[in-house]
Amino acid sequence: MLGAIDLNLLRIFDAVMTERNVTRAAVLLHMTQPAVSNAINRLRLTLQDPLFVKVPGGVLPTQRAELLWPPIRDALARIADTLKHNEFDPARSEAVFRLAMSDYVADQVIRPLFVEQQQVAPNIRIHLHPYSLDNAGILLEKGEVDMAAGVYSNFGSSLRTLPLETLTYVCAMRKGHPLLAQPRLTLDSFLRARHLMVSLLGSVALIDHELAAHGHRRNVVLTINQFALAPRLLAETDLICVVPANTVRNSPYSHLLEAVQAPFPFAHRTVNLVWHERSDNLPAHRWLREEILKVCKAQGMVFEQAPPPESHAY
Repeated sequence: MLGAIDLNLLRIFDAVMTERNVTRAAVLLHMTQPAVSNAINRLRLTLQDPLFVKVPGGVLPTQRAELLWPPIRDALARIADTLKHNEFDPARSEAVFRLAMSDYVADQVIRPLFVEQQQVAPNIRIHLHPYSLDNAGILLEKGEVDMAAGVYSNFGSSLRTLPLETLTYVCAMRKGHPLLAQPRLTLDSFLRARHLMVSLLGSVALIDHELAAHGHRRNVVLTINQFALAPRLLAETDLICVVPANTVRNSPYSHLLEAVQAPFPFAHRTVNLVWHERSDNLPAHRWLREEILKVCKAQGMVFEQAPPPESHAY
């Protein structure tokens, strides 16, 4: 079978799988759209599978195409790495990076990274993919994203990690909120208040599992899947919300908000950058990981071993 395949067709197949659009794949490959379509047709005949079906806005891979892509993408990456002799020139590179992360991490990392790299690496492209703690490992294993960043704790043996930031949590609410009239926010008042919850999948948040382990349950009345939306909602309502401190500190609504210590010892968590071992030695990926770490250091985000949570009487 291998002898019957023009290996250049696999590079074209990888581009179409990446873009899910023949025209965009042609631009990526510096080819014409008919040439890409012709190459895919040749590969269809060889593999005896449609590979792609047309859908509005592009193409959808068949089940066999989905199964073929990860090993093909891995092999192409290894070949490219070998041919480049471990050289990477960000000024000339047209690398495409696919990252999975929440809007919180994107705001802390990708926004300053991309702004700073416009002069150093003007032709790189970054695509952000939908993210959750549940699917990030699968996306990395299948090669659908190059890196992920989030609060991960269970890593597969094939994944590599780099700690980026220690998260500390605060209880945020609008200035003038009735709870601020108390000398100290009590656990009972905290649990009975109307809570805003940020959950990327709409499921129970990690902090709720912590509360439940101690027999507590907070009164969640609104759930959203974006950290960026939380400060505005808090500024305009009497909701309260437990969020990472930087969610308030870096928000344009920070002047309208108060962040106080929650009356419960929520555990400190670490935001990790995660990638598959197969990309450990890819020069472009090593460069991006180093640049992300530089951005985190510049913002004072770099991981430090967090102190144990303070004890509270409750």
